[in-house]
Amino acid sequence: MNVTRKVRSAGARGFTVVELMVVMLLVALLSTIAFHGVARFKQSADRAKCASNLRQLGAAVALYTGENHGEFPRYLEATPEGRRWYFGLEPRGGPNAEGQRRLIPEGGPLWPYIESVGGVEVCPAFDYQSSGWKAKFEGASWGYGYNWLLGGRFGGSPMAVHRIRNPAQVILFADCAQVNTFQAPASPDNPMLEEFYIVNETYPTIHFRHNGLANILFVDGHVEAHRVLPGTEDRRIKTETVGRITPYGSTDYLR
Repeated sequence: MNVTRKVRSAGARGFTVVELMVVMLLVALLSTIAFHGVARFKQSADRAKCASNLRQLGAAVALYTGENHGEFPRYLEATPEGRRWYFGLEPRGGPNAEGQRRLIPEGGPLWPYIESVGGVEVCPAFDYQSSGWKAKFEGASWGYGYNWLLGGRFGGSPMAVHRIRNPAQVILFADCAQVNTFQAPASPDNPMLEEFYIVNETYPTIHFRHNGLANILFVDGHVEAHRVLPGTEDRRIKTETVGRITPYGSTDYLR
């Protein structure tokens, strides 16, 4: 009889404090693993979507060059209607304040070709909701920068495709951004991240926003993920990696 009571007592008892702590630790560990797994999956998905965006841009440029004597679209040109960027028209007489500048995407040289390939979305890894993001125009412009040597820099003549000796080694577009400290609401004490539209030999504008990687589209249409070249980082925003993949002053990967 005593034996029966002991068995029942042992079977009816609850968790001990040690057992409960072990269970809680296991649940926390599994939750952490699941969270990091989801985060890694999202990062991979964002990078894949970004690469798809870049390929769409590459297809649009290929269509453009096919109808424009083999020349790349101009990076920027002055027109009677206003400044015509490769990504849209900034109409003459519009607001000059940062974040209020007007942009008409349909007025850019690539617009009809972008429409024909199905459009281009903003890079999902560029955090436009961050308190540290600074707008340049009324809306976003994908978050990518153009190799301005191909586009003729500011107002120059664009290059022709046949002049590119190794298309697999020349950048067409890349993940880009700039650290701004000189235009309100940014300041030296409040550096902010903004979209930027240039990949060139001088500026640290490639944005390594995919867990330390930047997607780069080359003229031949393939996309590669690159890490920042040590020593080229703009460190004014600690949570962002903006820099270069070549030394300052180098035109490697640009022509």
